[in-house]
Amino acid sequence: MPVVRCLIEVRTGSLAGTSEPIGFCATGFLETTPASKAELAALERLRGAPEFELVRPEDRMAHAQVHFEQIEEVPVESCHGSGQASLCR
Repeated sequence: MPVVRCLIEVRTGSLAGTSEPIGFCATGFLETTPASKAELAALERLRGAPEFELVRPEDRMAHAQVHFEQIEEVPVESCHGSGQASLCR
């Protein structure tokens, strides 16, 4: 099964008194068939990530954004050597 690396930018809102968005960038690996479905698969994985369960539903931003900066197929060894093998499922 192909392994893809996704460079992801998540914008969760803005700081009080500013209009600049804040958020974080992350790199994730996942197996997906076909590789052309990687963006949708990665988005579903993000929606189910336990890290996002730490924020109560009433405290979540209504206009959070996810941008996939880059999605590319990589050798499976890239994932398992990254320390992120749990994402490769």
